[in-house]
Amino acid sequence: MGINGIGTAGYPAWHETKRAESSTKADFGANVKSTGNVVHIAPDALFSIYDAQTGESANVYRADDYSEENPLYLIKGTDKNGNEYEQTVDVSKVNPNSCSYTEMLALNAHTGNKSDSNFLSMAIMKDKAGTASYHEKADWLSAAYALMDDMKTLGNWDGYLRYGKWINDIMTFCKSKS
Repeated sequence: MGINGIGTAGYPAWHETKRAESSTKADFGANVKSTGNVVHIAPDALFSIYDAQTGESANVYRADDYSEENPLYLIKGTDKNGNEYEQTVDVSKVNPNSCSYTEMLALNAHTGNKSDSNFLSMAIMKDKAGTASYHEKADWLSAAYALMDDMKTLGNWDGYLRYGKWINDIMTFCKSKS
């Protein structure tokens, strides 16, 4: 399946993706094959994302002991080597200026940014940050501000406002926890 993208410098206008294969497990969402990895995209996750280039995936869930006072999220996925992983993230301790993509995804889900357009925003932000894996730390706010500048230059005001809202949501949460 082909997907048309942003088409600006650094963002390909077209990218080939692999078709999801149905699973033999009744509760399984989809298996996707890429770069030799088989990754799981879960329909019951708060947020799921998959990188066709690296073969990584992340599915974000609220942890069993989640509460507003204890905002814990469980991230399950496949790393770039094809190994499954689980990670618990306390979003009250995430610093968006220096955290991994998986930590940022948990914070993203916590602030309510789970729409289809946010899925695209997070994928583009990973490219903008230049990280090689979901577990490498980056400054996600700087990447978002740089994307806002790109959207302004392009006259893409919907994109500009989308990144502005995302930054505001993240900053509002981070200020409330300090």
